[in-house]
Amino acid sequence: DAGKDIAGYQQQNNSDGDDDDNNVQHVNMIDASGDPIADLSSTPLIIGADGVRSAFRALVRKDVTHLTTDVIDASGEDVKYGGRINIKAVVNKSLGEEYKSGHTHACFAPDGSMAVFAGPAGDESTYWAISVADTTANNEGEDAVTFMDGLPSGSDGKTALKEKLLAKLNSLDSDPYITTVIDLINETSADKIFCQKSEEAKELGTHPLHSADGRVVLAGDAAHAMSASYGQAANFALEDAATLAACIRDGDDLEAALKDYSKKRLDRCIEMQTRSAERAAKAMKGEQVEDVSKWIFQWEIA
Repeated sequence: DAGKDIAGYQQQNNSDGDDDDNNVQHVNMIDASGDPIADLSSTPLIIGADGVRSAFRALVRKDVTHLTTDVIDASGEDVKYGGRINIKAVVNKSLGEEYKSGHTHACFAPDGSMAVFAGPAGDESTYWAISVADTTANNEGEDAVTFMDGLPSGSDGKTALKEKLLAKLNSLDSDPYITTVIDLINETSADKIFCQKSEEAKELGTHPLHSADGRVVLAGDAAHAMSASYGQAANFALEDAATLAACIRDGDDLEAALKDYSKKRLDRCIEMQTRSAERAAKAMKGEQVEDVSKWIFQWEIA
């Protein structure tokens, strides 16, 4: 929950004397009331890496320094639900000798309702991940139905989620791989299960990844929230960090560095978001998709 009280920033001059070099423009983070947040020190640049529902993205896109509306509402305006619930965990159990080591294995329900993944996660550990398709709202006004509907909150909710997931897997046609994943889930403690809606930016557009005043720059999901179908969110965040560092190091000034950063990241991130959305739509149906791993991993800092 760290940072959820941040609703904007205000500029100040840090002057230690009459020398112009000491008059460095800094910014302080402020809350919804416009008051400085005491435990956050001033800085010349804010790197907004606050996730899919980013308050800093809202600030940059709106070209404002303060969100006067509810922060949660403002930071979710350009986010769309991908229509899937992603449920995953790591369990201290081997996948089994019958499965090729070092590889992720997958199975898809014929009707596109589920995608089931499992693979290695270290010595004698396996990760499993289930993507469950939800129904979407129709033109007759009926609300979308999600896999999470009706589940209690807290620890009871995690237990109920595990039971509901197992019931859905058991409803699929009998398959040795599905049986293996069911065993993995049975071995998983309910409180270790992570569950999240699939959310992504409605579109990245061509808006720069920095504010007009040069005080905020976006990175990670805040800059380019995309479908998790390629699992590239963390990888692209690291690319952002490396590119931003190189641009600041090599730029003539901060303004030039941020413009260069936006230019270098936007096209690649837009393409990755597009490819991820395409893969998500096809993979849930078990359809073949283009292998873009070479394009992803041959990237170098320009």
